[in-house]
Amino acid sequence: MNERRNRLIVSLPVLVIICILSSSIIYAVQVPKAEKAIPIFPGAIRDLPAELEMKEQQGEENSPDLGGSVHKVYKTGASAEDVFEFYLKMIGGKEGESNENPMEIQAGAVSQVWYKVEFWKDQDFKDIVYDTYRSGEWMKMKQNLEKDRKPYKPGKWIKNARFEWNMKEANNDLVQFYLDIEDVTFNWGLESAPTDNRETTSRIDVAVITQRSEEAVREEAEEEMDRDTEALSRSLKSNPPSEKDLGVSLYPGAKLDADNSAGMSAGNNYMMYLYLTNDPPSKVAAFYEQKLKIKPFSAGKDHYMFALKGEPPIPDEGISVEPNIMFGGSAKTVITIQKMVTGPE
Repeated sequence: MNERRNRLIVSLPVLVIICILSSSIIYAVQVPKAEKAIPIFPGAIRDLPAELEMKEQQGEENSPDLGGSVHKVYKTGASAEDVFEFYLKMIGGKEGESNENPMEIQAGAVSQVWYKVEFWKDQDFKDIVYDTYRSGEWMKMKQNLEKDRKPYKPGKWIKNARFEWNMKEANNDLVQFYLDIEDVTFNWGLESAPTDNRETTSRIDVAVITQRSEEAVREEAEEEMDRDTEALSRSLKSNPPSEKDLGVSLYPGAKLDADNSAGMSAGNNYMMYLYLTNDPPSKVAAFYEQKLKIKPFSAGKDHYMFALKGEPPIPDEGISVEPNIMFGGSAKTVITIQKMVTGPE
């Protein structure tokens, strides 16, 4: 009985140690949820010229659904195999490609990390040494690779690798993470001979791109439209268009509806000037027929369209006369004068 108890006492610390070690391993592998949480390979330094060159190549991003992006480049004298092993231990990952729709990730959740690895092939070295003068030198390059670096798998050295994963913010913005590892030991131009004793060099690219949610983009667009509409309405009230501005006569006694004019015009490549009058549509149509010397296009009972530029029923510029069934009040008729602001697309 005592012997059994002693074995139990001895085994308990062992179990505790195993649990601690296991928990530490689980703790070490964490999927980063922000760019600052992505570990930096020990000894790697920022490659600012490479970042600037990449930024110039990509140009400016102006997409309305782009919430922001961070691109950082690091370089290290470690092999691509060592760099890859470091990140595999630190952030984990599963080899392959996800078939998950990133948009279906729940708010606040982070996806599985996936990775892909490409290995050097004989043809890659032949492609680097592509001129006849250096024919056969590619074999020396491969021999140096085999001599200087431990392969990731038997006979396989990493050319490049990519880790990628996604996360949904609480507001449904999608954050996409990319971590690229590239062996740049053999990347040089014709001015350097492939027999040079090149030092092992790896490049690490970190990119974090935030795609704003459809709800956020739509909400911002609506807010911007509201601001534009309010500003346009104030402008029309303080400085209403003259007959010279409109290019046509104003119907006697008609009142400009600045708010609805702005609401129908904001965000478009034309202006819609709405006027209200207590006279019936037929009388208003007769006035414009006499002034313009053209017959209106009939779009239905008491609906008239005078095409000034383009063809009815949807001219580039024109005047429509119709019963007031949308804007309330005592006015019987709505007169809409449409003017192009920019040329038609």
